[in-house]
Amino acid sequence: MLSRRLAAAFAAALVASPVVAQEAAPSCAGRDLISKAKAEDPKAYAAFETEARAVPNAEGLLWRITPKAANVAPSYLFGTMHTTDADLVALSEPVRAALKDARTVAVEIADANGAAAQAEVVAYVTRNAIDLSGKGLEGLDEAQRKEVGRRIAENGLPASVASSLKPWFLGITLQVSACETRRMAEGLPTIDFAVERIGRENGAKIVGLESVTEQLDAVSKVPDETARRMIRDTVATPEAGGDLQTTTLALYRARKVGWYLAMKGGLFGAGFDVEAYADFMSELVDRRNTLMSERSKALIDEGGAFVAVGALHLPGQKGLVELYRRAGYVVEKAW
Repeated sequence: MLSRRLAAAFAAALVASPVVAQEAAPSCAGRDLISKAKAEDPKAYAAFETEARAVPNAEGLLWRITPKAANVAPSYLFGTMHTTDADLVALSEPVRAALKDARTVAVEIADANGAAAQAEVVAYVTRNAIDLSGKGLEGLDEAQRKEVGRRIAENGLPASVASSLKPWFLGITLQVSACETRRMAEGLPTIDFAVERIGRENGAKIVGLESVTEQLDAVSKVPDETARRMIRDTVATPEAGGDLQTTTLALYRARKVGWYLAMKGGLFGAGFDVEAYADFMSELVDRRNTLMSERSKALIDEGGAFVAVGALHLPGQKGLVELYRRAGYVVEKAW
């Protein structure tokens, strides 16, 4: 639910190109696997819920940060999600109130939807994600290869592109909801975009905590075998993309994003087996948490900062909430 925005930006840029045939986007609807598990296996679900509630800071999307120095305005940490769903893009009243008083708005990548950022995404992918040898599909059987092609085409790209993508980028691209790709290509705003736009309108300084290259570097370090497992898991069922989007949105709406860290394949399917992707999570989430924490501390010390990053960066022992607390700040759930 995090750096898929960059894969989506690349796909959306190509979908918007006149050389790609544009068909009606598939439905965004999928299955909420949390509700499904609760109904079909109450005992296993109860064990999952107990474990999920034990994840540090598992619940809450908006956190109030009290600086170490007296007479300095508080700051806020807000978890975003890459979605164009209008009710979420509108932002809740507590979030809007916190954002209204912000002097500085810090986001993962400033102006991520702008021409410069999208050009950097395309340039990076062209340099680092293309492999004309066709090894990206290595180890997949014919049925899996066909499903990869179908899913790539569903995202608006030629099916033949699949064999020319390195495993890390193919794995991320397959997780992007085709519906969201199409909406993004049509110019619909995301939560991140809304936060940045409101900040600009209110006169806040906009700061990027990462560059496009830094973020994609983190993703591209995923080992090929892990990426290939991700590809196999994602194409195991045709509904996987919609299920991923629907399930993560359900957790986000319930403000229980940290529950994601307790999900296991036995109950939710291989695509949600967080333990199996520990190396991926370490590169994509944990390492970047440390970087974003260090780069945002000065803004918090100045007071009035609004830090908005992907929601999965907030919970857990290595999440931003705990990292800020260890740095000496008082961090309390606001919503």
